[in-house]
Amino acid sequence: MSCILRPEVIWIEGRCYRINDPNTEISALQEHDLYEDEITFQDAGDDESYDDFEIIEIDSNRFATNLHVPKHYIGAIIGKKGVMRSRIERDTGTNIKIPRQGEAGDITIFGPSVTNVKAACRRINIIVMSSRMKQKPTHFISIPLNTPTIMKNFEKFKETVLQEVKDLDESLFIGAHKLHITVGVMCLMDNEERLQATKLLSEAKDQIIMPLLQEKLPLQIRLKGLSYMNDDPKNIHVLYANVEDEAGTDIIQRLADDLVNFFHKAGFMRNNEYGRDRVKLHVTLLNSKYRSKSNSEETSTNGRKVKEPFDGSQILNKFVDYDFGVTEITDVHLSQMKTMGDDGYYQPTFVVTLNKN
Repeated sequence: MSCILRPEVIWIEGRCYRINDPNTEISALQEHDLYEDEITFQDAGDDESYDDFEIIEIDSNRFATNLHVPKHYIGAIIGKKGVMRSRIERDTGTNIKIPRQGEAGDITIFGPSVTNVKAACRRINIIVMSSRMKQKPTHFISIPLNTPTIMKNFEKFKETVLQEVKDLDESLFIGAHKLHITVGVMCLMDNEERLQATKLLSEAKDQIIMPLLQEKLPLQIRLKGLSYMNDDPKNIHVLYANVEDEAGTDIIQRLADDLVNFFHKAGFMRNNEYGRDRVKLHVTLLNSKYRSKSNSEETSTNGRKVKEPFDGSQILNKFVDYDFGVTEITDVHLSQMKTMGDDGYYQPTFVVTLNKN
């Protein structure tokens, strides 16, 4: 349950909106809560944050724009029996044309002024962004750590652990070529959204990544020490290695936090995953979800599969201070989940290379 004093928020084009309960579906009754901090469209004035929308004047008192929305979210915009679309049209004084099922094309919004059209765009985007946060992620921003040194030390760690810890399922280990830091996850539903996320990461390189790292390159980190995500070492789902900046600064933490905040403000990513204020920097080594189906003993709770945890107490007792070595960070990726490239790492949608100008 979200904290009343710290409610869930989403950012739309630089504006912040509160969501009372992000775990519930959007309905016509809840729509007021999403919009209650929005000023009325008659008083909105010229909103520079929507200059990216090309709003054309059809005649002296009619304006229009096209708005791309993935097909997956069209139903939420229409609402049950068309209630949601009707309310947006009524509140903003616009007419919204939505492609029929099976038809290609964007949503077209008609209104008596630029301000009316912008107000409708904002409301549609709020619905899209809120719905997006309920979807399973398809992509994530990652920092690859599959360098020769780290992979070699990881394979040695894996071999030693399997020798010394009896009855540990080998399939729990991540593949060495997939070692990485996860900065943040997001759901991108179509090619247009993938292009938007690519553009955002490219902009982040110029606005965040290189200004922050320019004088710090080459950037080296050490992977050392083991930890886990829950409170019981005998019932672990994720066992990970700690990330340390070799120079003793917090530059990696700042980079991760700033990237998440950047994508959060664009409406693509949460900035408080699992209730944390900062990104949890870690490199997953073992995960219960990696367990092979043949060795899995999943149980069902309310129709949902529950992964079987593993006992990591012996691993922690024997290898808690294990040093995987030092490596240089050279890239930041927009990676596809569950899709591998030819090199064994997650297939990249876009790559930012860290190099001095």
